[in-house]
Amino acid sequence: MPRPGAALLLCLLLPSLPEPSAAESPLQLPTPQNVTIYSYNYQNLLTWAPVKVDNGSVLYTVQYNTLACNCWEEINCTNITKTECSFTDPDIKSFWTITLRVRAELGQVKSDWVETNKFVADQNTTIGPPVIVNVDSTSDSLFLNFLHTVKEDTLQYLVRYWENSTNKQHETKWTKNTRIGLLNLKQLTVYCFQIRAKVQVFDDNIGPLSETNCHKTAASGAMRAGFVVVIFVAATVTVVILAIVCFLFIQKFHQVVKYWFQPPFKIPPHIEEYLKDPEMPALEELQNDCAEEDPWDSLSVVSSAEGSQALVRDTLNTNVHSNSRSTESEKT
Repeated sequence: MPRPGAALLLCLLLPSLPEPSAAESPLQLPTPQNVTIYSYNYQNLLTWAPVKVDNGSVLYTVQYNTLACNCWEEINCTNITKTECSFTDPDIKSFWTITLRVRAELGQVKSDWVETNKFVADQNTTIGPPVIVNVDSTSDSLFLNFLHTVKEDTLQYLVRYWENSTNKQHETKWTKNTRIGLLNLKQLTVYCFQIRAKVQVFDDNIGPLSETNCHKTAASGAMRAGFVVVIFVAATVTVVILAIVCFLFIQKFHQVVKYWFQPPFKIPPHIEEYLKDPEMPALEELQNDCAEEDPWDSLSVVSSAEGSQALVRDTLNTNVHSNSRSTESEKT
């Protein structure tokens, strides 16, 4: 049996000994810190800070439970090395109230579980704005066509719009339609708008506004007809003015215009060289020779084949006698 003095001394020394820390304890790991849930457009992600140890690689396991069944179930995040876990699982409904927990593991050594707050995807996810597909414009309306990446029937949409030259804003009613018309607008006016979405079940889960888009309304039929008339009148006046200017220009610069359109005739070089030949008869001699010759005309009347032959013979005889007489006159 131990002596009473030694036992008393041991009891006095035990409280003063330092306790081993959790990191040094072979039976316990530190718990993951900064456990947070991020959710955007129903894409759910659980993240946490890594647990640091001197030796080995720490693994992590994530579990969840629901109010309907107070039992912990595993998801696709068991013995993972990453410090995040995506729990966008179709088996976990968006309207369920769930709680998640995570712990660190190193061989047989495990940390305590760290639980999150209760999470409901319909209520806690952030609903991003839809994407504009196209805008149809009329003289007094703009029709916005858009789509959302979330395929949920519980989403509703609202449009905030204003005239670009003013700060007075208007809002449409919440609707499930992905085509919204902005009515009673001014024609040929630029309007700007933003769109946001929300979950129909939870009125407080309203997403942020989209980027500002601006479009211009079209012109009415009467205004388009007025534009056509104005353009026609302007074109007519322009043509008349140009015609008057051209007429006055021609009157003032008649000789210049005539020179442009009727340049002086120039004899081709080969003909001019031929005319300068000294052996060529003078132009006056050619004219006198032409004047001395008696012009004659021949008239032929064809009535039958025999008459035609006789007429041809008479014509040939007449030409022969004429040529002989001209020859005799040249000899004399």
